[in-house]
Amino acid sequence: MRLRKYVRVLFPLFGVSFTIWMIWGYQTQGVPEDTLLTNAAVKVTDDETAIHFQPLIGKRATGIVFLPGGMVDPVAYTPLLKSLASVGHPAHLIRLPLRCACTASQISTIFAQITATVNANRDTRWFLAGHSRGAMLATRFARESASDVAGLVLIGTTHPRDFDLSAVPLKVTKISGGNDGIASPAAIRANARLLPPATTWIEIPGANHAQFGYYRYQLLDGSPSITRDVQQVALFNAVRRSIAN
Repeated sequence: MRLRKYVRVLFPLFGVSFTIWMIWGYQTQGVPEDTLLTNAAVKVTDDETAIHFQPLIGKRATGIVFLPGGMVDPVAYTPLLKSLASVGHPAHLIRLPLRCACTASQISTIFAQITATVNANRDTRWFLAGHSRGAMLATRFARESASDVAGLVLIGTTHPRDFDLSAVPLKVTKISGGNDGIASPAAIRANARLLPPATTWIEIPGANHAQFGYYRYQLLDGSPSITRDVQQVALFNAVRRSIAN
């Protein structure tokens, strides 16, 4: 009887503690304080649905719409997008409803927002990018509305897994981390047949899953052998090359 009593007390306590630990892991870490501030090169605006980075000088013909990883604070990806905007690429970071977009209705809302962003700026060639779950959602959007975007940049994901994008007329880049415990380079390559034959594959040696953003950690992820700063520079260079004309 005493054992059952301990179990009834400890099991809920463990569940609550584990949930708090998980939520803590998805919070931002190390984001520069001025990232969300407008400067001479980039205008930053923030609303309920997205964070927007508009170049103020040297605007280029290509831009990026970015979908964050599931449960991750979207601010974790703002250094990357501001850096892209600082070299001329308009960037929009879409907020996932409840940081997940898990229901069909929420996904439809996200897709409508992507389409609206693209349609409002038809003078720009838009690339749709995402990390982890965000990349999965990007592949689903491409399946339904490939004509709305010029290409995909898929970061740290094994998707698409359940449908075939090999015939879509899009420029596709897949970026992986050599130490990614969530989406390893081998697991990502296993679904290569579902992407266009001309897909560009980029592996960042020593990179893990969480350091593709500025957040603390992720369960089952590998340990990086490079710093977050080094990984972020490599990611910036890879994305920039992917969306260049």
